[in-house]
Amino acid sequence: MDLRQLHTFRLVVERGSFSAAAEELEISQPAVSLQIRSLEEALGHRLLDRRGRTLALTEAGEATNRCARRLHTLEEDLVRELQELDRHISGPLLLGSSTGPGELVLPRLLGEFAAAHPQVDVRLHVIDTQSVCDRVLDETLQLGVVGAARPQRGLTFEPFMRDELVVIVRPDHELAGRGSIELEALAAYPLIMQQEGSGVRAVIEAALRAAGIRGADLLVTMELGLQQSVKAAVLDGFGITVISRLAVEREIADGNLVGLTVEGDGLARQFWIVQHAHRTPRRAVQAFTEFAQQRLVAARDAAT
Repeated sequence: MDLRQLHTFRLVVERGSFSAAAEELEISQPAVSLQIRSLEEALGHRLLDRRGRTLALTEAGEATNRCARRLHTLEEDLVRELQELDRHISGPLLLGSSTGPGELVLPRLLGEFAAAHPQVDVRLHVIDTQSVCDRVLDETLQLGVVGAARPQRGLTFEPFMRDELVVIVRPDHELAGRGSIELEALAAYPLIMQQEGSGVRAVIEAALRAAGIRGADLLVTMELGLQQSVKAAVLDGFGITVISRLAVEREIADGNLVGLTVEGDGLARQFWIVQHAHRTPRRAVQAFTEFAQQRLVAARDAAT
């Protein structure tokens, strides 16, 4: 049975004739007759009796018409619900993030998004990159933002934003008057590093290897777990460090720290959006990714 035939049958009953139904459907009257005959054959019952120029429903026709009308109502309800989805974004937004974007970028973006869409239930889980990927894959999370793209079957990775890294020093440090620093110059000063496995450290080590600088050439005084700990150690005068500019924007603006760009191509890392490759994102997820990209583009334009 073809649902289009039920639709045609309902119109024949409502309009009272094959010709009126054909006119509304913009098809020929013989085509309408063929659809009704095919529907009767599929159901195994006669649905209409002709009485002169009028049509009368058989008992089977009455039952079929009731169902056809209910289906039409359901179709209208579905259209209304989908239109409502487009107008009002609601439901859960379950995100996972590695430490970098989870601490530096997403709290503000999610706060602004939640204020704009109060019917969305926002939840952020800050965990390691692999756990984010695993949970997006098993659909525990709807979306992930991570500091490293790790190709994995069933997942897609798209660039989210570029995170610039800077060297930070105290205002009374001898480097504070410079706007930039050569990468090789880091070896001349006590250096505070983040722990092994952190995204920032991976970028630094890769840049140092490319410049021919060995780890043994550095004066590493401490290794700390979090960017906040590293920042505090610099404020206390225990050395200099390389850190995300986002992590020290306030301290630089307040004059408590000085940020130096790395000469040449600079240092930066890429944050990535990770999604399930075979699932259509919910409206809340689509709305947040669009919202975030608009905010990030606006911030980047304002900074240039």
